[in-house]
Parts: sequence; structure tokens; C-alpha cells
Amino acid sequence: MSEKDPSSPSTNAMPSTAKLEAIISLLTLLTKIGRYLPWIVLIFALISLTVALLSFFWWHSIGWGIFNSILAFGGFLFFGQLVRRRKTHRQEYRYTGRHLHRISKNDEKEKYAERIDSSKSN
Repeated sequence: MSEKDPSSPSTNAMPSTAKLEAIISLLTLLTKIGRYLPWIVLIFALISLTVALLSFFWWHSIGWGIFNSILAFGGFLFFGQLVRRRKTHRQEYRYTGRHLHRISKNDEKEKYAERIDSSKSN
């Protein structure tokens, strides 16, 4: 059996910088898809609804019309869930500095209330 020389470069080996660049480009692509995902889902739901209407009225195919109607309904439902989830996250994770400021004010009020309570009990 022939053994490979350890000093010879492997044909499958990629440098680590190339791997990092590939991962970064993949993450960039996924971020862009995620940003426009609700609109992509809405477009597919509208296409399915159009095909369902054409299947019912133009091509006279009840089976494909029902199938595409189910796909369109699921697409619209998923679009609604995505939009509602985005609105929820915008309200929860808006500007964090304001929330931290509110928490620090509450802590000061609690400390002040504890001081008053301790002075009244003495």
C-alpha cells in the first residue's frame, strides 16, 4: 500500500481564512434572507392563491385547486405569525439604554424606601 507523504498538501484542505470567508458569506446570505423572509413568504402565498384560482376557474382541476388553496392559507398564516413576532421583538428589544436607566431609577427608589423604613423603625 502506498502511504501519502505528510509534507505534501492535501487536495481537500482549505486554509482557515478561506473557511472563515465562506462562513461569513453564508451568514450574510442567511441574514439577508431572514430580513426579507416575511415578504418572500407573502409572495409565495400570493402565487399559490393565483394558481389555486386558475386551477378552479380556468383549468377545471379541483384537486390542484384545493392543494394550492391549502398552501396559500398556510403561507398567509405563516406571514401573519412572522409579522406579529417581529412587532413583538421590536417592542421588547428596542433601545436597551432606556431600559437600563429605568432599572437604575427603580433601584434608587427601593434603596431610598429602605432607608426611610429603617429610620422609622429606629
